[in-house]
Amino acid sequence: MGSMADLNYSKATEKLAEEVGFWIAKNGAALIFGAEKDGDSLSTAACRGAKKTKGITIGVTYAKGLDVFEKNNIDVVIATGLERGGGRELPLVLSCDAVITLNGGSGTLTEVAIAYQANIPIVVLKATGGWSGRLAGQYLDDRKRIKAEIANSPKEAVLKALDLIALKQAKQKDILVLTAVHGDESIGVRAMRIIDKRIPDNRFAWTIANEKALSKNQRFVDADLNRAAPGNKNSKQYEVRRASELLKLANNYRYVFDIHGTSANSGIFTIVTNPTLENLALASILPIDNIVIWISQPRKKSGPITQFVKCGLEIECGLKNSPKTLKQLAKILEEINGKSIDYSNLNLKGKNLFQVYGKLMKSEINNKNYKKLKDFKKTKINTEIFFPLLVGRYLGLACYKMRKLNHRDHPL
Repeated sequence: MGSMADLNYSKATEKLAEEVGFWIAKNGAALIFGAEKDGDSLSTAACRGAKKTKGITIGVTYAKGLDVFEKNNIDVVIATGLERGGGRELPLVLSCDAVITLNGGSGTLTEVAIAYQANIPIVVLKATGGWSGRLAGQYLDDRKRIKAEIANSPKEAVLKALDLIALKQAKQKDILVLTAVHGDESIGVRAMRIIDKRIPDNRFAWTIANEKALSKNQRFVDADLNRAAPGNKNSKQYEVRRASELLKLANNYRYVFDIHGTSANSGIFTIVTNPTLENLALASILPIDNIVIWISQPRKKSGPITQFVKCGLEIECGLKNSPKTLKQLAKILEEINGKSIDYSNLNLKGKNLFQVYGKLMKSEINNKNYKKLKDFKKTKINTEIFFPLLVGRYLGLACYKMRKLNHRDHPL
């Protein structure tokens, strides 16, 4: 939502609007905007930005016909026949999961008021002036339903809107799925988009955990997000701040699944970073046979996100770029969605339970024995018998070493 061209917004503000549209589409969301009949606006600028990355655009017009400005970039036009400033704003806003505003005059103020009354999350780009600047960080009245959240960039506005949507969905959904905690592991993002298409009303809320690293296809920007929890909202490091935000989000859900991808040929397995009875129980009922207990060093104050949530697991997928692995992951998530979390199936029998206890460095093994190492396949090096994990995944590391546990070792 934003100003019409007759409010004489700057070219810089127009560019910001285009970037908002771009990042909405880049994150797999649809852009709903006010389609004008015969003039430009910040909303139609967002439409142009969304089309730069082939996003879905839906224009709601006050006109009675479908002939609108920017029509070449609009996928769907909804002709309300309602006047601008006299009714068009209602179906426009109520069709949204969240509202992002830039600048804005009286029409934008009306749209924000509708969103406020309907408890639809509102994010404003503070530095763009108009009503966005005035409303940043404010409630519209003493009811304090929802605050107009502040964003300092288009990308931040979109990511904040998606997180606010996930928070709202927490009332209807009890499973949060974290994807791309490592930016070079996009398999979770791809799997969740498949699930959303196949099962529009699924039980998962999900978010891209590390958008900055994902956009660069690198593991992290400032620090390893999967070693940064519980985080610090005031940190100068992006991932440390993000860890704090994700834990705040995760606390609204009963279960958290953190999907990772690896270049090791490991198949799909579950990692229990915090071996509580509830987490082991959750692992036992998922349709994944191999369960790995992997506890971070107890003296460290920071660690994986799942170590700090109420109940959560990591799902590791290898090979991460394999279409076969993606298909298997989507099938597992569909099964979880269909059966829900049913503890009547609580049983570790039929599962393979392992615990990581050490490392094997490449310098400790000859090439012949290194080639024999296979994930989850029992092996013997010198006199030591163990099960390898993540073979060849890390520089200088041959594999992690695991012992296989008997089911009687655990209370389940």
